[in-house]
Amino acid sequence: MTTNRATTLRGNRATTQPLPASCQEAPAKPSGARRRGSADLRRAVENWLADGSSQGWSSRTLTDRRQAMDRFCWWLENEEGEEACLAALSPSLIRAYLTYARKGSTEGRYGCDHPGAAREARPSTVATYFRVLRAFANFCVLEGLLDETPFRNVRPPRVPNEQVQPFEPAQVQALVDAARRGRTPTRDVAMVLMLVDTGMRVSELCGQTVGQVDRGSGELNVLGKGNKRRRIYMGQSTRRALWRYLETDRREAQPEEPLFISVGGNDAGSVMTPSGVRQILKKAGERAGIKGVRCSPHTLRHTFAVNFLRGGGNLFELQQLMGHTDLTVLRRYVALAQSDLAQAHRQASPADRMKLR
Repeated sequence: MTTNRATTLRGNRATTQPLPASCQEAPAKPSGARRRGSADLRRAVENWLADGSSQGWSSRTLTDRRQAMDRFCWWLENEEGEEACLAALSPSLIRAYLTYARKGSTEGRYGCDHPGAAREARPSTVATYFRVLRAFANFCVLEGLLDETPFRNVRPPRVPNEQVQPFEPAQVQALVDAARRGRTPTRDVAMVLMLVDTGMRVSELCGQTVGQVDRGSGELNVLGKGNKRRRIYMGQSTRRALWRYLETDRREAQPEEPLFISVGGNDAGSVMTPSGVRQILKKAGERAGIKGVRCSPHTLRHTFAVNFLRGGGNLFELQQLMGHTDLTVLRRYVALAQSDLAQAHRQASPADRMKLR
């Protein structure tokens, strides 16, 4: 009899190992029926990701979903002592995993000793794990690997409707000034200004190539979520900063090369990563002494949105520029901009200033 084998990942190398006995398929019944849930979970994950790739999922989506499923499998095998089989999926198991994914641990989650693994996870992160697992379960039902989804009676994690505090203009200027005092000032200033001036995601910034920038008009051809392309635009200040960076640091760069690259260390010359950009902004914020606002690419994106609306832009224009598929998130920016206008009116009410009665 042929032994079933499953593909697993160790580091960056794919290896094969015999399936545990509990994950083996049952002997064929006379009717030809197959025991549901007996398929190896990791193999089903690979099939799901392959299906997603054929549908055009972006490399970022594939990477994120693979990581989410790898973490679930690690928890299942190491914390619960269960075999990585579809048959192990149940509502109670999923709830137990979401609880584990949320809580902080002195030992770190998923066998990781990184400080972030010891802290309590953000509600939005746990909600993302829930959506990924649910989508995977739905795929398994469609493929006939599961009779029904184990998520039918599992409620999604609650995510508080928190407003990200945008930067004040003085704080953005302080961040730019701090970037000028860094190790790579021309590059870092250009990145800060591009993020706050265009509202692009940090992954989109890192995905830009030299040839995607129109030096004449200042337009950028951006590949966003879902492999959707859109055009975004830079103002004069951002264009000057970007041109200065290209002329001083990247004069020999070819059109297909990354727009922003790492400098120094083992990664010198490689494409700038989102985590690298976050670290640069965090350190610049510390040098600038900015308090009460998280110095991150996402905060710059929020700052762009709020100031675009304050400057007279409308919601549908903002939707196109930021690459959102719906208006749910954008309405939060409207609320922020409107509360700002209300405060401004209270401070500058003509009738109040003229002391009319």
